[in-house]
This record gives sequence, structure tokens and C-alpha cells, in this order.
Amino acid sequence: MQRIILIAEDSPVTSSVLKVKLENEGFSVDAVSSGYALLGYLKDKEEPAVIVLDLVLPGKTGIELLSTVKNKWPGTKIFIFSAHPEYETKLYVFEDYICGFFAKTKGVDRLIKAIKKEFK
Repeated sequence: MQRIILIAEDSPVTSSVLKVKLENEGFSVDAVSSGYALLGYLKDKEEPAVIVLDLVLPGKTGIELLSTVKNKWPGTKIFIFSAHPEYETKLYVFEDYICGFFAKTKGVDRLIKAIKKEFK
């Protein structure tokens, strides 16, 4: 599996910041901005090593997409990056699907550190 990271994020600013920081760490990064775009990526692209998934996306939510992504790409690591920290406790039913929950309000550094740890 390559070091491809897919960002599923509807905020262009957040997506750009993540993309630049991850590319600076040596990762190849793709980005989609909606749930439907993520479904299209599932059909057309090779398996990414990591998906950074926002929970609130236009079209289909991150929660709706979790099982679809894991069925298609069981080896892909999923990190939730959300502006809604209250969802963290609700995601316990998906604990086998995700590698971690990171609140956007805490910044991107913890998320990037966790992603880098997956490649060691």
C-alpha cells in the first residue's frame, strides 16, 4: 500500500491546510469535498493508506460512509477529524473501524502525529 492519504473534508481551508502539512511530511494526498465524491473515489481509485474523514459532509455523512469504506478497503486506516467533539462518544459502535477521533478545535498537529505513527 502506498502512502496515499485521502482527505474527505468540505471546508476548502481545512482541506488545504491538511493537504499542505501532510505533503510536507512526504505523503501523497488526494482530497474530496462530499460524501458522494468519496463514493466516486471508492470506485475509481486505488486504496489509500489513510482516510481523514469529516463527519459532516454534503451528500452523505462520514458516519454513513464508515461501513462502506471499510467494506471496500478493509486495510485503510480511518481518522475522524471533526468540528463536533460531541460525536466522539457516539462513535463507540465504530471503534473497530477508526484509528482515532480528533477535534478540529485542537488543530491538526495531533492528527498528523497519529498518522505518521501508523507508518512506523
